[in-house]
Amino acid sequence: MIYLFLKPGLFNPGFFFTFVQTNVKSLFMGTLISVKRVLLLVFIVLSGLGSTFAGQNASVLDDEPVMVIHDTVVAPGELLLQLDALNFTGANGQVSAITLKIAVDTNLLHFIGIQNQTLSGSWLANYNYNFNEISIIYTAPFGTGNDIDGKLLDLHLFYYGGFPDSLLFKNGCEVSNVNLQTIETDYDNGSVSQITAVGEVSQDSLSVHWGDAFLMPVIAEGSGYDQVNQISFRSGYDTAQLQYLGTVGSLLTGVQSVVLDSVVTSDWQDDNNPVNLVTADTLFFLKFKFIGDTCTKSDFLPGSKVYNNAVLVPSDFYNGFVMVDFLVDIVREPDTGGVTSGEGYYKENDTVTVVATPATGFHFINWVLRDSVVSTDTLYSYVKDPLNDTLTANFEPNSYTVTLAAVPPEGGTVTGGGTYSFGESVTVIADPSPGYDFICWVSDGDTVSYDSEYTFVMPNHNVSLSAHFQIETFSITAVPNNMNWGTTSGGGLYNYGDSATVIATPYTNYKFVVWTDNGQPVSYDSLYTFFVDSDRDLFANFQYDAVCSAPVGLFVDSLSDSTAMLHWVPSGQENKWDLIWGEYGFDTLNGGNLVEGLLVNYYFLTGLNSGTVYDFYVRAVCTDEEHSVWAGPYTFTTWYEGVENVNTADQVVVYPNPARDVLKVSFREELLNHQVNYRIVNSIGRIELENLEHGKTFSINLANLPSGIYFLQLQFNGKSISKLFVIQ
Repeated sequence: MIYLFLKPGLFNPGFFFTFVQTNVKSLFMGTLISVKRVLLLVFIVLSGLGSTFAGQNASVLDDEPVMVIHDTVVAPGELLLQLDALNFTGANGQVSAITLKIAVDTNLLHFIGIQNQTLSGSWLANYNYNFNEISIIYTAPFGTGNDIDGKLLDLHLFYYGGFPDSLLFKNGCEVSNVNLQTIETDYDNGSVSQITAVGEVSQDSLSVHWGDAFLMPVIAEGSGYDQVNQISFRSGYDTAQLQYLGTVGSLLTGVQSVVLDSVVTSDWQDDNNPVNLVTADTLFFLKFKFIGDTCTKSDFLPGSKVYNNAVLVPSDFYNGFVMVDFLVDIVREPDTGGVTSGEGYYKENDTVTVVATPATGFHFINWVLRDSVVSTDTLYSYVKDPLNDTLTANFEPNSYTVTLAAVPPEGGTVTGGGTYSFGESVTVIADPSPGYDFICWVSDGDTVSYDSEYTFVMPNHNVSLSAHFQIETFSITAVPNNMNWGTTSGGGLYNYGDSATVIATPYTNYKFVVWTDNGQPVSYDSLYTFFVDSDRDLFANFQYDAVCSAPVGLFVDSLSDSTAMLHWVPSGQENKWDLIWGEYGFDTLNGGNLVEGLLVNYYFLTGLNSGTVYDFYVRAVCTDEEHSVWAGPYTFTTWYEGVENVNTADQVVVYPNPARDVLKVSFREELLNHQVNYRIVNSIGRIELENLEHGKTFSINLANLPSGIYFLQLQFNGKSISKLFVIQ
């Protein structure tokens, strides 16, 4: 014995510590081993420390020693699984210590213990839940060993069924003989499988849209499921692909689901109301959201089980598969550029075909996917990858030409022509030349606008526009200040740029003094020639041919509601005047306001009353003893407060002129309040007619007025205008 223990290579420290640990109790508490034997054992062990740990093992025979776990097919429940130790005889015999480590799935097999051991000695067995490992340790009585070629023991297990499980020998298994030598051993794994199932539980195969929530049904059926009173299912899923959202009841209510890491455990039990699942039925739904980028599945895991009438029954479990449908969305840029087809949901590796059809006025540019141009063809096909796609169909409006012309060419200029895109806003402008009026824009013979600035949206064709102009026509009125003192000629209608000549011819005993326009002298020649560029109201001012002649051309301007500037024109060489003024109809002998010795031919009145009619007279002072007759009266009316005097040319048209029995008045823009006050004043300022009218146009009866020169004064919308006309 001592020789064997001291022989080099026989010492195994791992076995030694196992041996001491498992036998210390018997060494010190047993009555058969003396203290001397313990000391001797320690001496022997310590003496062997000088030996090499990598010493040679026991001899290997042709029939090598092997530990074998039997395979078995059983119903769920308790079972005894035989573990054999074969060929531990002869040189490989005298087994004194055994250490076994066996890996099992604790969700399938529950280790209860070992029994029916065939070797006498000390047996320890436990289960390490942290490592899913069954540990078995055997030590023979001190100094003894046993040969064995057969059953070693039975593993007492509880099998939950549904899935097969392998019992795998792990690293760290070891068999030693009585001489503390390791016996080279093979290890043959075993398995546990269930008998033919009496029912099956399955999950479905679904096609889902990326990003959508969906319900995965859990379905059960089977001949052995007539009184199912309890279930417990474990479903594993890939958290990178699926997000668990909860459990939704169907046939079963009150299912309790708990999620831990990537496993959903669903439990239900109702002993009082078992369900019949002989025919397939959906027990409940697992609710997921697809968040990944590829197809995936929901797996039943070991530990899933079904109890029928409180008895665990053999069941088969089938996984659910999730085939994701990926979205192909199409964006049109611009949205009005055309129509597209091919958008929708596709599976991975499907062929996607998209088509772009340009709208009228557009053409197709390209397809863009993930910021890259993938095709310039309207039809594009590709194989779907496991991603949602947004394809952009880019369209571009066609370009068309706007051609402009002026009619007649000298009538004005046109701008805004050029190249424009379909749908673009186009503005063309017609600018009349001096002396021309813009009439309208014409396209293809149709009038399209009367505004000189015309804006339109570019159609899907070229556009030709012509701006039509018309030379301006002006009215030249030439009348005498008194029809009994002389005649005039040359008045009428003239085109812009024409040369007009008006002639003033005095009667006997009268003389021509001056042509006036709007109160201002414009020519002292009786024959007056000028360039026509506007309407003109010309007065030929005649006067009695005397040594001291009265002034002519009495006129009032700078009118307001409280002021007036009085003007007159000398008939000869006069340079001094007397003036008298007052409210309309004042007595010139006893009333009025006399202003004497004026050395200028104008006088400014202030402090007048608004909306009041006034007269003024003026005479020439030739010497202290010699005066002309009084010229006048000239009658004028101050403006009402807040009334603005405006140019008549763009506001009102008075016709016919000359008139006979009726004078027509037409405003060029709608009046805001449709109310007009008018007054007709004769050439010396006397009011002949006044009234109130409504509307854009109206007529005035002139039948009771004698021939002569008159002024039409209009007040409307806070404005006042005046227009000269003649009654024949």
